[in-house]
Amino acid sequence: MSDKPSYEMLEQQIKRLERSIEKAHRAELINITLFYIASDLTNCDSLADLYASIYKRVSGLMDIPNFFIAIYHKDQKAIQYVFRRDEQSDLSPEWIYNFPEKPSLTGDVIINKAPLLLDEDQLVDFGLKGRVMGRLPKNWLGIPLMVKNEVIGVMAVKSYTNSVQYNEEHVELLSFVSDTIATAIKKKQAENELSKAKKRLVRTQKLEAIATLAGGIAHDFNNTLSVTLGNINLAQMAAVSGTIKGYLDDAEQSVLQAKNLASKFVVFSSSSTVGVKTHIDLKGFITVTLDQLKREKKILSRLEVFELPPVIEADRDALNEALKNVVINASEAMDNKYPVKITARLYPKRKGMIVISIIDQGRGIKADDLEKIFDPYFSTKPKGGSRGTGLGLSIAWAIVKNHQGNIQIRSTLGQGTCVDIILPIFPKDTSKEILRPKEVEPKATRPVRVATRKPLVLFMDDDPMILEVTEIILNQLGYEPILAKSGEEALEKYRCCLVEGKIIGKVILDLDVKHGMGGEETMEKLLALNPGIKGIVASGYSNDEVMENHSFFGFSAALSKPFSITALKQALENL
Repeated sequence: MSDKPSYEMLEQQIKRLERSIEKAHRAELINITLFYIASDLTNCDSLADLYASIYKRVSGLMDIPNFFIAIYHKDQKAIQYVFRRDEQSDLSPEWIYNFPEKPSLTGDVIINKAPLLLDEDQLVDFGLKGRVMGRLPKNWLGIPLMVKNEVIGVMAVKSYTNSVQYNEEHVELLSFVSDTIATAIKKKQAENELSKAKKRLVRTQKLEAIATLAGGIAHDFNNTLSVTLGNINLAQMAAVSGTIKGYLDDAEQSVLQAKNLASKFVVFSSSSTVGVKTHIDLKGFITVTLDQLKREKKILSRLEVFELPPVIEADRDALNEALKNVVINASEAMDNKYPVKITARLYPKRKGMIVISIIDQGRGIKADDLEKIFDPYFSTKPKGGSRGTGLGLSIAWAIVKNHQGNIQIRSTLGQGTCVDIILPIFPKDTSKEILRPKEVEPKATRPVRVATRKPLVLFMDDDPMILEVTEIILNQLGYEPILAKSGEEALEKYRCCLVEGKIIGKVILDLDVKHGMGGEETMEKLLALNPGIKGIVASGYSNDEVMENHSFFGFSAALSKPFSITALKQALENL
């Protein structure tokens, strides 16, 4: 009997050798793929680039005409399809919210933490049960992407024809590379979050620097306008000709318009705060704001409200302006042709917060422009008559910041933009204690009051030109002005008048004095000397806490610079 192997034995040996070579080749290919995926983590600048690279690498292992990567957002109970190469992508969703309540194949992979391989018959059955979203494929394979036994997403392949069929070998192959893919995605997500946090910090620091500059300029600008308006008012009183008076009236209106413009910058001041906060029914508040925009600017919108607290605490007027500015911006991005979508819900990433999302399907914003979108006077709108002031989003940012909140913006060029206004339900109390008049010890002797022809008014301001023009105006109004450049000088002159038997019943105090005691501290000390004294606080910072809540600080009224002679007269008469 011959020892030579038979033909059948040789054929079996050859097949075993071919399988061995094939396995070795596949193992080498897998190792190369894993190496490239790990390298892509460093080479890819963004998650989008990494997803595209993963698709390219996996395509080298097997035939995948249709492929997607979905990310699982556990805190939001949502699935986001972040990358898709699909012949029928127009029928596929971008997000699945509350996915445990909306069964899907991707959701099954996440819940079971296991691969899911389905043939045509199984897919037909799942389709009849409503578990297949989009066009029904003939073959589907989903692999969980896991890090430390936690699912972060799903990688899936599918085929709409019988030419490509996936089997257990493909399950084993994709499962083998899934850990490296999941780790790469997780690390890139962390890198992106860190990068975004750094950019947000730089943007916040830049905006706060702009805020300080803008607030200071607005304050000094209002002081200059005060002198201009005061002289215009005096000229109006002396004008004989109706024509000249008309010119002066126009000049007065121009100054008041300049004051209104300056007030837009004051809101950026780091010392500026929102006004009095009240409890607001958020759903009702948003509905009213959107109705105003529909009535005033013909802006259409769709509101969707999810779980919300009964009320939040906020400055209604300021928040109304912030929301209007963002919605107007969104509508203009779509050339006012389509409704703006607004959603309101509890903020899933942080307890005690709510988020109002304003979504448009407009032209989108370039990535380079996103870093400048909140800068004052920056605008992505084309130049021309339709170009806005570029202050809308800047003012919204400042208002939200002063509510201890945050604004986040996401945009895809050509697809649209989403602006998230994130607010605390109840902001931490940062208001100052209410000033109360101090008890004054009774004097042994009382000064004898000396009758004067005119009532005395103490006026304090550190600007010599404002002092000069206000002195003339007070005289014209029938008062005897006592002038001071600082709080220290104001107190000294008040005490001197007391010694002389002159009673000063009314004071007008500038809130901010560059060299000396300001109006807030001065009023407190004057109240200690005379609890019955009546004070008016004046400032170029119209949104300052003392201006907004002047009675809390012992004042009876507030005048925002520049103020007209009529406003001054009325304020003094009302004391």
